[in-house]
Amino acid sequence: MEKTAAVKMISLMFVGGAVLGAAAGLLFAPKSGKDTRREIKVYATKAKKDVIKVARRTKAGIEAAVDKGRSLLAEAKAA
Repeated sequence: MEKTAAVKMISLMFVGGAVLGAAAGLLFAPKSGKDTRREIKVYATKAKKDVIKVARRTKAGIEAAVDKGRSLLAEAKAA
């Protein structure tokens, strides 16, 4: 369970960092509204792809942990 909690924490930190970075970029960007909106769209698309990658890795890690747990449970029942 410790590994799962660590993966969740890293995922939350990643998403939190992305949100904070976007907010800081908006606050300190001396650009026109049109340029800022274009950059937000590009950034949002990139962030979406990154979040999907992290979610897939997290899912794979959780599935591996569940599979290992099931095999350990099966071994324990067989013994």
